Amino acid sequence: MDGTGASHDFRNRFEQSKVAESKREALIQDLIDENDRLAQAYRKMALDLESETEGRRRLQGRIHSLQSRRSFVLVLIDADGDGYIFRDNFLNKNEEGGKQAADELLVQVRQYVGELGLDVTKTDVVVRAYANLRGLGRHCARDGLMKATADLGLFANGFTKRQPLFDFVDVGLGKERADDKVRETLSFFINNEQCKHVLLGVAHDSGYAPFLERFVADDLVQGRLTMLQGYQVSPIIRELGFTRTARFPSVFAWSTVSNSQRNMIQHQPTGSKQANRAAKGPHSSGAVDPDRLGPVMKNQDGQRMDRPLAVDSDVMQAMKRKNLCVWLFLRGRCDGCPRNHAHPPLSAEEWDALWVVARQGMCFTHRKGKLCEDPLCVYGHGSWLQPDRPGAPPEGSNRKDERYSHNGYEVDLTTV
Repeated sequence: MDGTGASHDFRNRFEQSKVAESKREALIQDLIDENDRLAQAYRKMALDLESETEGRRRLQGRIHSLQSRRSFVLVLIDADGDGYIFRDNFLNKNEEGGKQAADELLVQVRQYVGELGLDVTKTDVVVRAYANLRGLGRHCARDGLMKATADLGLFANGFTKRQPLFDFVDVGLGKERADDKVRETLSFFINNEQCKHVLLGVAHDSGYAPFLERFVADDLVQGRLTMLQGYQVSPIIRELGFTRTARFPSVFAWSTVSNSQRNMIQHQPTGSKQANRAAKGPHSSGAVDPDRLGPVMKNQDGQRMDRPLAVDSDVMQAMKRKNLCVWLFLRGRCDGCPRNHAHPPLSAEEWDALWVVARQGMCFTHRKGKLCEDPLCVYGHGSWLQPDRPGAPPEGSNRKDERYSHNGYEVDLTTV
């Protein structure tokens, strides 16, 4: 090979070497770039893993915290009326009676939830009772359940102080205040994981029906809800079809006639005018046809109306003077009151006249501005009896001396 050919060969080989070197440098650069990409991805994944680990730890901590919290059952009571009046052997002991009522309610609730399968040793009992203490206290004093209106405040204090999770709450004057408290409290707790069951004391008031319909339609919620039945159960509430119901007769009265009223009847001096009028109860009359009272009549606005009656004024005045017990002669039974129970069966005219006399008193449920669903209620439901209408007795008036209460209702005694 001459010198020219050798030089050309070396040049070609050098160029090939440069190309190979360039490819090698490109390969090294690609490896470096890939390493940087992988390192960046690794750092991102490490951060994500750290974040997920921290989130899992927080979740585990929350689960542990929830599991460590005590479960509870909630008892909600609309006590602002005669549906859930505590027994008079509690009410007439004032503060001490409140403590005893709280103890007995706790016993009954624990027994009930134990039958549902809940562990009562690990389940707290939370009770909220709502009422206008002034109005309810006046009602209890008028019925002889308490000596004075203010005594209910003492009872509520004893009830609240006895158990740390029990509260008897004064909602003050105003329509629907107790109702609003019950509705909002139930809505707040019904989906709480720690709230294992709710006992709801609103069966007496049909106004709760639209609110309760949504719970009846939810099988999961209805299984955790018991309707606590009291002295009165609204037909509309009953028709909702709650699968669980309970009664606590050792806690709540099943008649708003007090023992003191019965004792007053039973201890009248022999030969006295009242003793002659009121033999020892209870009284019943098989001659009465209670179907004459029902059904409930309503106007186009859904408000209760009283059936029109045409009565001779002289007959009505005669019925007033006789001071007859309207529960016995119109409804057929009286558990005991100081009225006159000794009278022959009434004629149809006398029966209507006595009903007119009874209507001069205001239905207690209607007086609160609520719809009375009792088809046997004999008292007045006219719109003029509403507390906010002209002519109605104002809150706190002294009309109590002119009225008496029988089984939770009021009747006018002014002309008797």
